[in-house]
Amino acid sequence: MALVHHDPQDGILITRIGQAEITVRPEPPASASGAPVILLRVDAPMLDTLAAAYLDPDEARRLAQALVHAAEAVRPATPWRSPRPNTR
Repeated sequence: MALVHHDPQDGILITRIGQAEITVRPEPPASASGAPVILLRVDAPMLDTLAAAYLDPDEARRLAQALVHAAEAVRPATPWRSPRPNTR
C-alpha cells in the first residue's frame, strides 16, 4: 500500500492499493448547526466503483479500533500478545 499523502496537521490520509485510492479526512460542518464529520472515500477505477461514507467522530473511532484489532489479529505489532480470556 503506497502512502500518497499524509498530513498530521490537517488530518488527511491518502493511500493507494493498486489503482484503488483510499482517502480519510475531516470535513467541516455542512451547515452552521451541523457537526463535523470524517470522510472515508474508496475509489476503485478498475471496478468502476466509488464509495463514500461520512462518519461522526464516534463511528470513526469504532472503525479505527476495529481496523487495529483486525491488524493485530493478523500480525501483532509486538511479539507479546495479550492472553486470550478462558472461553470454558
